[in-house]
Amino acid sequence: MSDIKLQRTIARFQAKIDSGSYYEAHQTLRTITNRYVKAGQFEEAVDLLYQGSLILAKKGEFASATDLITYLIQVYTEAGYTSQQKDYKVKLVELISHLPDGESSLIDLCKQATGWSKTAENQFGDNDLHHFFGVKFLNHVKNGDGEGVIRSEDDRLKLFGIAELHLILGTYESLPVYVEYLAEWATGVKGPKSDGSELSTTTTDYGLFLGRAILNYAYLKNIKFVKEARDIFFSIVKDRAQYEVVKEGDLETYIFPEHPLLNFLQLLVITLSLENVPANGKKFMSLYNQYKELLKITGVLGGVEYLGDIYFDLKIGGGNGGGGLASLMGNLFS
Repeated sequence: MSDIKLQRTIARFQAKIDSGSYYEAHQTLRTITNRYVKAGQFEEAVDLLYQGSLILAKKGEFASATDLITYLIQVYTEAGYTSQQKDYKVKLVELISHLPDGESSLIDLCKQATGWSKTAENQFGDNDLHHFFGVKFLNHVKNGDGEGVIRSEDDRLKLFGIAELHLILGTYESLPVYVEYLAEWATGVKGPKSDGSELSTTTTDYGLFLGRAILNYAYLKNIKFVKEARDIFFSIVKDRAQYEVVKEGDLETYIFPEHPLLNFLQLLVITLSLENVPANGKKFMSLYNQYKELLKITGVLGGVEYLGDIYFDLKIGGGNGGGGLASLMGNLFS
């Protein structure tokens, strides 16, 4: 489509919007786009959908804007456009950024966008898109109730689980966003109250919160992120709890009398950082046996057993196939 023809079409669309004829404008734009898609004129279709959804979103017509963004993803797929072609990804992110964090269709839109971005090399989809959606969902969790937004703490906790998954699959920039939130949640500054359970109290073992990041990044065998998650978390919480520093050579460990799971996690990080040799498998088993009862009580035993399998080929316990992260992935990416 020539620039002049595009401008005329958009001008007519804008005129209908300005007159309040949102439904008519939406359907007309869809009809014109259909013609270009059938003719294989995908760039023209992309231009129309991009401009149209942007105008609708700015007018607060979020349902109609979402419909056109969904259509845009379908055009991307049919045209063979990928997230490696940066311009298409940027357009998509820009459009979705104009939708409220609490837009009801955002989860489905996220599935479609990340699904479009999957490749043979990245089976979970584009990391930048995961970061974008993770931050958007987490902002919704932080901001609490709003108009038609989250109405219960249970809903907030569920949404945090979704935000968490996308941040884990995100980028290096996702790491501090995710872990800083966990640390603030652990110390009672912010976070879902877990439907009234013990996780809402500041006396709970901080390891329950750090453990989410450690286990999730360890499942992905991202030891660099495992170590950085530990360091970021400790930089925030260590001055909010009693601890002792134990040094052994160049190794420095914080011992928290009231947070034994934190102590276990530090030793777990060290163990997972070792090369996969039989002797280190024995070290893992020694650590596992020492803390097994604590791991049962805190509900992370299955996840730790799974790590023993994937890192040291240890067949211990029943295993859980990767714990919470694997369950979330199964639900969202099946």
